[in-house]
Amino acid sequence: MKLVQDLPEIFEQFEEQRQKAFLEIKEYKDRGKAVVGMYCAYFPPELAIAAGAIPVALCSFSNETIPSAEKYMPKSMCPLVKSSYGFAVEDKCPLFHFADLVIGETTCDGKKKMYEMMAESKPVFIMELPNSQSERAHRFWKEEIIRTKEFLEEFFHVVITEQKLRDAVRLNNRIRMSLKRLCEVMKLDPAPIPGENIQKIVLGCKYRFDYETSPDVIDDVRDKILEEYRNGNRLEKRPRILITGCPVNGDSMKVIRTIENQGGVVVATENCSGVRALSTMVEEDTEDIYGAIAQKYLSTGCSIMTPNDNRIDLLGEIIDEYHVDGVVEVVLQGCHATGAESFYIRKFVNEEKHLPYICITTDYSQGDTGQMNTRLAAFIEMIENDSQEKELLDINYCYKIMLTGLTGNRCMHEIMREISEYSGVAFCIYDENGMEQFAFGKEKSVCTKENEIVRYPDGDGVKLAGYVTAGKKKTIVEKLLDILVKGYQMQEHSREKQKKEIPDFMWIIGEKSIDLKRIYEYLETNKNFQGKLHYPEQKSVFLSGIHGQKDRNQIIKYLKGIENLEGKILIGNGFADATQKEENYKIQKDIMEFVQKKKTRMSIHLTEQYYHELAVSYIGREMAKGSLYAEALEKIKKEDEEKGRDLYETLYWYLRMKRNVSQTAAKLKIHRNTLLPRIARLNEIIDIDEKDGIECERLFLVMEVEQYTTCRHNHSVI
Repeated sequence: MKLVQDLPEIFEQFEEQRQKAFLEIKEYKDRGKAVVGMYCAYFPPELAIAAGAIPVALCSFSNETIPSAEKYMPKSMCPLVKSSYGFAVEDKCPLFHFADLVIGETTCDGKKKMYEMMAESKPVFIMELPNSQSERAHRFWKEEIIRTKEFLEEFFHVVITEQKLRDAVRLNNRIRMSLKRLCEVMKLDPAPIPGENIQKIVLGCKYRFDYETSPDVIDDVRDKILEEYRNGNRLEKRPRILITGCPVNGDSMKVIRTIENQGGVVVATENCSGVRALSTMVEEDTEDIYGAIAQKYLSTGCSIMTPNDNRIDLLGEIIDEYHVDGVVEVVLQGCHATGAESFYIRKFVNEEKHLPYICITTDYSQGDTGQMNTRLAAFIEMIENDSQEKELLDINYCYKIMLTGLTGNRCMHEIMREISEYSGVAFCIYDENGMEQFAFGKEKSVCTKENEIVRYPDGDGVKLAGYVTAGKKKTIVEKLLDILVKGYQMQEHSREKQKKEIPDFMWIIGEKSIDLKRIYEYLETNKNFQGKLHYPEQKSVFLSGIHGQKDRNQIIKYLKGIENLEGKILIGNGFADATQKEENYKIQKDIMEFVQKKKTRMSIHLTEQYYHELAVSYIGREMAKGSLYAEALEKIKKEDEEKGRDLYETLYWYLRMKRNVSQTAAKLKIHRNTLLPRIARLNEIIDIDEKDGIECERLFLVMEVEQYTTCRHNHSVI
């Protein structure tokens, strides 16, 4: 393929490569070249190359041939299987037509039966694939590869020498490595080109039969993309999407097009035709070349494996390396293995990677295009909105960890550990001598001076360090460090305060001016009070010159002795720095709002009684909760008032019990069958079961905030 200057033309040429291959394969056949057809990534094409044959990927991604296949197969079968068989029975795939042999494998049940039926019209050799990736399975797969090699020798009347096999391994490794490097340009942020163009090249290379020149052509394309990127020709910032699940090609490319038409960019595909197949090479210099081939191909993370840990491991690596914002899983209708495994993929993506996930169940028809457009548009929009709020929301949760830790008298290193585990950011505390005291999430191989951000919380030389590792934004690390510094300073200040016990200044806030005048006169005439009073203004009295907690306790005792106060009184906390006067006053005014809303006959209230409400209120303001779920929650409350359905209380406990139906029913003291219709109604209003773990935590926090800020006693859920 001649490399032209214009990138769109290059992509177009690769997209058309399969059509060109139809003509090229006939020319090779006319020259006496053998052709081996294949469908699956588990078959090592090196065997066919070493046998002097051309391995070709057979047609299997078009809706056009499915009606013909459905004359012989159930309509419920996977579209990939039906399409493959349809091309065979209609003889519409020139690659299948010219193939001397088809290599099959015992992956899914549909393919196994398809190969049986296909064998009536074409020679088919079946490789018996184990359903696990254990040591025993590896030995078995090595034996199968040797058995296949021996079959190819007999079928084509050739000898596959070890040298020929090693040469084929080196050649295929070169092609695979060049494609891997090409895919890695999508690690750039923003992305250089649409992901569909990368797919065109990766898939088009399967139909380039001039294998020796392929690596250089692919490298030239990569260099051209990077040159354009350096010149500023790149995409705008977009949500970065990873596609996982079933193979995406031909008519199923509609998923990639829809994502990118809706404003996303597919930076990687974790399936048979993407990064998964390119992630590992065959070891070239080993003595056991058959064992090396078996190791590479058996490691493919397909859902037919049980357990399929390789897929989870690779998925996590791709998410981190390609800075993924969301995961779209493609499940072809009738692919039960991938459909069942999607439960674990969703859980991994949501709970371990804290990323949004959506599963698209589809086929090769265009019938679901409208629905897919709607769902993926909403998914992309959610990521865009979430990306704008993500830093704030993550920071809020870390504030919550910090506040809870400080009020619970936990050590700073314990709080830091929890923040590190939640955020995935590595931290370290160094003492004044530069010695490492505590480290969390810190691996020496990735945490270096080059990616270290440092903060000094006090003047004693103590150092807090955070590390900008793969997938972690510098701004997030900086904000988390600022939280840790504030927490460290607050804890140190609290310790010093406990030692000195000298809150030199204090505010007293009241609802009624007349009450504050009485308090002023009472303290002014009290001989035991040694502090200085400032005449009440704006319903407040400012005190200075008080000495320690003992004086404050005495003042509390005095004020509780005043009878017939007309309003509520708040006694503030002490503070030692006069410059904090106005800031402390604002805090006391905020707390006074909670005091006024609280239904109680008590007249005297203390600031420390409302620290939790203050923290929740602060988090609520930071989350801009008014813009989150307000409409849906109001709809739920209105329905409760009109129909008495207790949906609000149900939602609260359902979230608090982590969406566990049995535990929620127990908390509400109702039968499970009573609870299920309520949950169904909540799903109609707010799609609660479609939300990921972080979103549910956010909604739960919003509801808790609302309890304290509105004092909804008619919903006694706290």
